[in-house]
Amino acid sequence: MKLNKLLFVGLASFALMASGCTKHEVMTDSATTKPAATTKPVEATHSVKPLASKPASSSVYFAFDSSDLDAAGSATLDGYAAWLNDHGTMFVTIEGNCDQRGSREYNLALGQQRADSVKAYLVARGVSGSHIDTVSFGEERTVCSGTGEACWAQNRHADIVSR
Repeated sequence: MKLNKLLFVGLASFALMASGCTKHEVMTDSATTKPAATTKPVEATHSVKPLASKPASSSVYFAFDSSDLDAAGSATLDGYAAWLNDHGTMFVTIEGNCDQRGSREYNLALGQQRADSVKAYLVARGVSGSHIDTVSFGEERTVCSGTGEACWAQNRHADIVSR
C-alpha cells in the first residue's frame, strides 16, 4: 500500500513537472500582421537641446584697478556658463592676474577679487560653486613684459582653466 502511494505521488509529480516545462509555440497569422512600412513613427514628447560648445576664449579682461566685468567679459562668461552647465562634472580654476603697477600685495588682492568676480558671475548663472576654485597670481604671470597701456591691458585678466 505504501509503495502504491509512493508510486502515485512520484508519477503525479513527474506529470506536473513535464506539463510545466512544455514549450508553447506562438503562431502568427500573416493576414493580421501589419507590414512595417505602414507603422507610424513615434513623435518625441520633448526636444533635445544640443550641448554648448566650449568658448574659444578662456580669458576675461578688466579695466585698470578694477574687478568689474564689462560687456565683452560677460559675453565670454555666458558662453562658459552654458558649457559648464552642460558638462556638470567639469571642474575649473579661475586665475586672477594683474599688470605690473602697484605693490605685490595689492596686486595679489586685486587678482583674487577678479577671480572671485568671475566665479560669482558663473555661479549666478547656475554653475556649481563647488566646481570652481579661484587663485590669484597678482603680477607674477604677465603675458606682456613691456610697458604702456596696450601691454598692461593684456596682463589685467582672469583665465578659466579646465582641470
